[in-house]
Amino acid sequence: MYNNKMERLKIVLEIVNKLKNYKCPNGTIINLYNENLCYFIKELKEIFNKYIKQDEDNVVDYKGVLYFQEINKNIEYFLPCKKNVESLFVIKSNTQGL
Repeated sequence: MYNNKMERLKIVLEIVNKLKNYKCPNGTIINLYNENLCYFIKELKEIFNKYIKQDEDNVVDYKGVLYFQEINKNIEYFLPCKKNVESLFVIKSNTQGL
């Protein structure tokens, strides 16, 4: 079974909520879902919009990597088309040395 539009919206809203209430290592909360603070958000909003508004007869997974320029890390995401598959949105540690 495939996620319908409302289910895809729910997946996106869960990610947005986590970004808006991101807990820093020192315990403070910061809103990362802010285009003025995080450059990748504009691209992420476009991805979310396309994912949610897919044609119900041709629903596909959305997956990829975004560059979080401000902290020099990559964000890996997976937005599933099928109901039995978990979404993924993680900020990856930079594995390259200085």
